[in-house]
Amino acid sequence: MLRKIIFNKTNYLSLRMAHTGLLMLSHPSKVGCLLPAIQDHVQNTLYIHVPSALNSSPVNKTLCRIYSETSVLGRKIDVRVLLSVLKYPQLSTIHTRRKIDVVLFDNNRSSTEMNNFLQSNVVNIAPNCQVVNLSKNLGGCESELVTDCDSVDQICPRKMYENVVLGGTFDQLHPGHKILLSEAVMHCSQQLTVGVTDTSMLKSKKLWELIEPCTKRMRSVEDFLNDVDPNLQYKIVPITDPYGPTKEDPNLQMIVVSSETLKGGKMVNDLRAKSGLSTLDIHVVELLTNDSLPTELEIGEAKISSSNHRLQLLGTRIRIPEVKANLPPYPYIIGLTGGIASGKSSMCKRIADLGAGIIDCDRLAHKVYRKGEVCHQLVVKNFGEHILDSQGEVDRRKLGDIVFQNKEKLELLNSILWPHILETAKVESQKLYEKGHKVVIMEAALLIQAGWDQHCHEVWLCIVSPEEALRRLEARNHLSPAEAKARLAAQPCNMELVAHSHVVFCTEWDRSFSQYQAEKAWNELQDFLKTRAVL
Repeated sequence: MLRKIIFNKTNYLSLRMAHTGLLMLSHPSKVGCLLPAIQDHVQNTLYIHVPSALNSSPVNKTLCRIYSETSVLGRKIDVRVLLSVLKYPQLSTIHTRRKIDVVLFDNNRSSTEMNNFLQSNVVNIAPNCQVVNLSKNLGGCESELVTDCDSVDQICPRKMYENVVLGGTFDQLHPGHKILLSEAVMHCSQQLTVGVTDTSMLKSKKLWELIEPCTKRMRSVEDFLNDVDPNLQYKIVPITDPYGPTKEDPNLQMIVVSSETLKGGKMVNDLRAKSGLSTLDIHVVELLTNDSLPTELEIGEAKISSSNHRLQLLGTRIRIPEVKANLPPYPYIIGLTGGIASGKSSMCKRIADLGAGIIDCDRLAHKVYRKGEVCHQLVVKNFGEHILDSQGEVDRRKLGDIVFQNKEKLELLNSILWPHILETAKVESQKLYEKGHKVVIMEAALLIQAGWDQHCHEVWLCIVSPEEALRRLEARNHLSPAEAKARLAAQPCNMELVAHSHVVFCTEWDRSFSQYQAEKAWNELQDFLKTRAVL
């Protein structure tokens, strides 16, 4: 039974946030005005139902407008325009894979009308689903309702194909992807084949280490497609070359490409012609423009793309840290790590300037094996007195010459130093907390390898491309190319470190973008700590 709610100010303030919402949108031009209210009601997924009457105008204009307007929601809310009613106007039932927790109407209906409509037309509704009238949130939008374009589809009906194909990376499924996939759905009557680029083909892409695993991207594509139109057959396959199934499937009839990948579509047809296969009709989808990054940074591209989305991920949480029972709430310890020449120290200073206390574990390492410390005796006992200088202190160069050429010796040294460094870091973090630093950054190049991430509330990571790291090493450390490559080869790759991290920075661009990332991470952390304090 639906809970009947007549929208008013009191009810609006008292409504709980819902995981999944359904917006009954009467016209795309209303979306922008409704966004603030939508964010007050929906946390995770927003389905948008548009009336079948809009099928009289080019659907791609409708999709572009809706996805463009809602792109400001970013990753917070997953927007999905339901296509069945646009594609099959005779259908009146609304199917969704997730249960609907709140239904939002943008036109003025009585609570009885809204509830009757939902009981008759919406299938997957949660038992305590809320019904909300947002017509009062439209402001002056009602006067702006105009047709997006002439009714071209009435003159040239949309051509349908039994078998349609498209391909792409489909990383962090964004509005551009959703438009591309939706366009393919709208032209397909039987089976849609989607090639998802496998990881082996992605290493030339910007920030490729942040790209989701291929299997996860395939699941995301399949979930989205089955949600927006459950009436088609979907074939989702990994591809290890630019052609995928198009090079051999004789049943394919049309390929959907973006304006950026039109050249690839033509290459597909050239190959098919050479192989004696029929060429494919090519449907081109224009890319959305991108306004997500501050223009003064001059970073990213003027389109909504996967690479731009990965740029937006920098300085934000890519995964939620788990609660660790062994750690007190404060000091809130963040382990900051990264490969050699990745910009850890400069990022650490930026975060310190924002208010964090800093522990440099490399400096602690030098401290724990000074003359008179416990580790000094253990190091001399295991590596010999010939590693000492004239003052009786450990000569780091001599010790380094031993351990960096012998894996077992390196592991022995780490087993001596790491426990003492960690205990010293814990003492230092408590001192910093007592001085007023609620957040403490523990900077350590070997944080993950040492297992210290288990003693941190979350892990932040600095990365740069191998090419940039080599350039910095040669310039900063005066190493030969061979020596620099050897140093890098001895470290875990960025992708391994990303798998253990909650926030990722990249210091490969100018200082203003590094500062932008630091501030974004710090502000998001402060919001999280405030929320945690309330809970």
